[in-house]
Amino acid sequence: MIWMVHRAFLNDPALMDFNFNNMHMPEPHIEARIAPKLVKALATNTHIENFSLVNSNLMKVQGLELAESLKTNTTIRQLNLEANNLDSDAVRTICEAIHSVPRSRIEQLRLSPQRQCGSFFGRPVEEALGLMMEKVESIVKLGFECNDPHWRNIIDRALLRNNDFARKRRRRSSVDPEEEIVPEEKSLSRLVLREAPAVPLSEVFTQDADPNNSVFRSFVANQKRMPTMSQLQNYAKSKGTPLKYSTVAPLIKECRSRMLDAARGKGVTIADIFEVDTAGDLRSWSEKNNNWSLHVRASDGKRYAYKASKEPIFVISDEWATWLADGA
Repeated sequence: MIWMVHRAFLNDPALMDFNFNNMHMPEPHIEARIAPKLVKALATNTHIENFSLVNSNLMKVQGLELAESLKTNTTIRQLNLEANNLDSDAVRTICEAIHSVPRSRIEQLRLSPQRQCGSFFGRPVEEALGLMMEKVESIVKLGFECNDPHWRNIIDRALLRNNDFARKRRRRSSVDPEEEIVPEEKSLSRLVLREAPAVPLSEVFTQDADPNNSVFRSFVANQKRMPTMSQLQNYAKSKGTPLKYSTVAPLIKECRSRMLDAARGKGVTIADIFEVDTAGDLRSWSEKNNNWSLHVRASDGKRYAYKASKEPIFVISDEWATWLADGA
């Protein structure tokens, strides 16, 4: 125990989880190098995030000293002091200390029960904890029984608010910051695929692709544009591989989708209805009921959302044509 406390005192960067659960700490007058030293060390420790002293004989005096340390500690995220010898005054002081920290990071706080007063700490403690919860927006889990209906309502509302904030923070952290930028909308007229995929053709047109995709690829590689249904049928017939009418539309849609998926993150040039070109990277695309949407990040960093209610003109570069002709 002495060595673990000394590690906390030394601010050991490897010590992030401090757990003395069910370990009986000697009373301060018997061993001053454990409980008194430990709670004072938290004032300067910047690495411990999980601090748990469940049923570890933490006394009232050390509870008051811990409160003083919490006024300067902005590292602890989980604080568990259940089943110790803290009285109402110590618990209230701890709540007031957390309340006074403008940048408290405590997310989980557990204070009851205590051996001296069980789960009921009295109205002054409930008021102090309620005022703390009104201000501190980081606490999402609380171990405390409140009997006063007024403060219980305030505490419950604060917990709901804090959990909602936490969900929003998690959502923001999982979203690319770029995606939060609202793109400028423009009308879509033409898309030129400039930069060919870096992967082999076989990774885009895989074995589960339509077996007639070679005809489609041959047409696009030669004409450098997407075919209409009649154009693809005539081309396939001239190559000696006629296509049934019912298979042409699904073939074009599938192959076009594979090409656009492969073009994500690659260079494109896109034109609006006024024939104003924008060069950039294709970020995403979608099509539903012939309503098209293409998101592009321009070379100057701006984002655009090009939309059209009919299929736009698709053109490919020489680089794309060479890539498609591989194995065509």
